Amino acid sequence: MSSTSLKLRVVPKFKAALFDGTGTKVRKDGLASYTDIDFSGLSILGSYDPSSQFLIAQSEVDGTLGRVTIAQVIAASQTEQDIAAGAVVNVAVNDGMIKIAKTVGSATQVILPLASTKVGPVTISDFKGDAGTNNITVTLSGADKFPGNLTQWVIAGDGASITAKPLKDGTGYAI
Repeated sequence: MSSTSLKLRVVPKFKAALFDGTGTKVRKDGLASYTDIDFSGLSILGSYDPSSQFLIAQSEVDGTLGRVTIAQVIAASQTEQDIAAGAVVNVAVNDGMIKIAKTVGSATQVILPLASTKVGPVTISDFKGDAGTNNITVTLSGADKFPGNLTQWVIAGDGASITAKPLKDGTGYAI
């Protein structure tokens, strides 16, 4: 039985603006060659659009590499809380949705984490449709503020909802 082998020579192409020769090193180990890349010299982005910035991700299933936007990573990492009972709801830093549909209606206090720690926005929704009678009070942590220098926001309409988006400077939430 004969076998056929195929040898390839691959020349990687890096963006010149990113890899100008500094921070890269090629090393050899026998027949294998490795390119070591040092990202420590790159500047930190002051601001960016998460939908237009991307990361390289590797599949644990088959090892393939792919491109994913930061917005996709944030959306995939957000969780949902379905509230059926209780008076106080603590929003976790990765929560993206708080659905309030209590079996027995009662007022609810929803406490947001510090905006500086929150990953993406969170929607708080009256799924039962009784917030007109059983208000949902959204309360901030620490010195965070809502627009108008408010520290609380009341959902008082049946079926109403709000989306609280943490401010980039970490001082509060926009609604």
